[in-house]
Amino acid sequence: MPPASRRTSSTDGPPQPRQLPGSACEECRKRKLRCDRQRPQCGTCADAGIVCEVNHNRLARGPKKGDLKALRSRIVALERRLSLDPTNLEGLSLHGDADLLQHPLSAASTCTTPPGPASDGDLSQVASPRGRGSIWDGDYHTHNGQLSPMTPQIPLSMQNFKFPPSPPTPPKRALIHDLMRADLDQLYFDRVHPNVPIFNQSRYFALSQQTPLSTHHHNSAPNPRLCLQYAMWTLAMALSSQFESYRDTLYNETKQMLESLDMYENHHPHESPVCVEEIQAWLLLAFYEFSRTNYKRGWVTAGRAFRLVQLARLHEIDSPERSMLQQGEDPVLVEERRRTFWVAYCLDRFISLKNQWPLTLMEEVICTRLPSPELSFQSGQPIQMCFLSEAIASGDHGLFSPLAESVVLATVCGRTLSHTQVANVERTYGSNSADFWIRHEWLAGMVNKRLDSLVQSYPVVSAAADPMLFFAFMLAHTTTINLCKVVEAGDCQGTGQQQAWDPAVFEYQKRALRAAREIAALTKAHEHLGYFKAHIFLPLSISLAASRLISQRTQTINDLAAQVPEGFISTTETEYDGEIQSCMDALRKMQTFNNLAREHLHTLELVQQQQQRAQQQQTLLMGHVPSQSPSHSLNVSHQHIPQIQLCTY
Repeated sequence: MPPASRRTSSTDGPPQPRQLPGSACEECRKRKLRCDRQRPQCGTCADAGIVCEVNHNRLARGPKKGDLKALRSRIVALERRLSLDPTNLEGLSLHGDADLLQHPLSAASTCTTPPGPASDGDLSQVASPRGRGSIWDGDYHTHNGQLSPMTPQIPLSMQNFKFPPSPPTPPKRALIHDLMRADLDQLYFDRVHPNVPIFNQSRYFALSQQTPLSTHHHNSAPNPRLCLQYAMWTLAMALSSQFESYRDTLYNETKQMLESLDMYENHHPHESPVCVEEIQAWLLLAFYEFSRTNYKRGWVTAGRAFRLVQLARLHEIDSPERSMLQQGEDPVLVEERRRTFWVAYCLDRFISLKNQWPLTLMEEVICTRLPSPELSFQSGQPIQMCFLSEAIASGDHGLFSPLAESVVLATVCGRTLSHTQVANVERTYGSNSADFWIRHEWLAGMVNKRLDSLVQSYPVVSAAADPMLFFAFMLAHTTTINLCKVVEAGDCQGTGQQQAWDPAVFEYQKRALRAAREIAALTKAHEHLGYFKAHIFLPLSISLAASRLISQRTQTINDLAAQVPEGFISTTETEYDGEIQSCMDALRKMQTFNNLAREHLHTLELVQQQQQRAQQQQTLLMGHVPSQSPSHSLNVSHQHIPQIQLCTY
């Protein structure tokens, strides 16, 4: 409290003004107290025993002098235009008042103000151009029997006024300067190209120097080559933490440019229906969405790319009719088209494996040769390869590139998927076809043949040196596990032939277990890489192997529990724990930049939790141990499961 000498009573003299003369000190402003403005020291500072400081250079609060007058003049000018022609609203906003809307204060100074004095603090002096008073007449108006302060009176000319639709806010542009452009190009060819080998690097860098970085104008189509570059950089950013802040902005801009390109080309039917750069951009965007957004969005974008592939007739590049049209064309450009088709073809099979969806790009209509070896393609002299049907029937695979090997294995995966769907239809109609085992044995033999060829041609596989080849090995083991699942599904629903199926089911289960352990061993051997170069769909193979190992682990524990004498307790430790842990650790590492890994990891963790709860309940039911019998621990040794070497089947 200030001393008595500083207090002022309202009864000792005339009433004091509310705002005391002078400026409040800094201490009272900081503490939000009312300063008595005594000098050299106010009462608050005197009680606190601190120095009383006053800042005399503080700027005045409120609008600058003349701003309110300019705004009132602008209101009058706009109201006058509405009163003269209330129907010409578009002309008002687009022609007559363009400068007024962009520079309201400067434009308002040229407006004619109504006669009469008008101070900055009195709005009631602004006259209405129609003689009925201003829209600001009166400080209070009645609304539902209550007073509302400063409610404007809308004139009759504005009662039916509808503002024209405002243009959409342009998206935030991603600033790609030359140094960032070089970094993203290098990042793409280091981490993305090994798994999506579409482009010839020399040709790309030669064309990229001719592509401007500026975006398209509103009245022209976007540059397809620029759309492709943006898609490449977007996918490169998905595999790096350096450009994390730019990723979403560049993704949104890339997608908007591609959609604008579709809208533009629909109005020009006489031009080429679709360019290969647009297809490549949509494919890369689909890979990005699978890894960074969600599966549904990636699946829809991939479907769009597949339809564009069909529209461009990339599935028949080497047909007799198209070969005649392509005579004299750059062979590197033709090879890029082939690789674009085969990447889309493999992607179609990869995304269908997860949920057993139907395929889009059918194998039976393909008249495009397999991709050339990578070295000859990058050197500018691609080698003409055979067709897919010839590769499947042939036993010579020495010149096949890792991409061609992946194409053949993806074909076997697609046939396995079709085989599964046909078997489901047959079981639904109750007509088990005799062709089932013919198809099944052919597929199993084809997988073994391809795996033998891979082991002979590439005895040592490294994910760092060739991630596409590494994924080809994973894909072969994945197909083996899927073939086992087909047989298990038929055995579970079989009736009369169930007893005949049991030996075959047991044999395919052993093959699936070997394949799962192979995948776990490959995953363990390459855990130090960080998986930045790994294929985006690698989590699918790792998750499938982990599920098979978890299922086998549970079966082993249940079999041992049934053999344990009463009063004994068996542990839950098995030889599969380390392999399961390797798969789980790999998915945990990849989940930071791959949403597929995150989804599969979440599913596996839920399965493990359910099995742990089931084991705990089983232990409680049979875990009453007599006091006279000591507890014993039974560990599962390697004698229960045959030793499996890391080789083919």
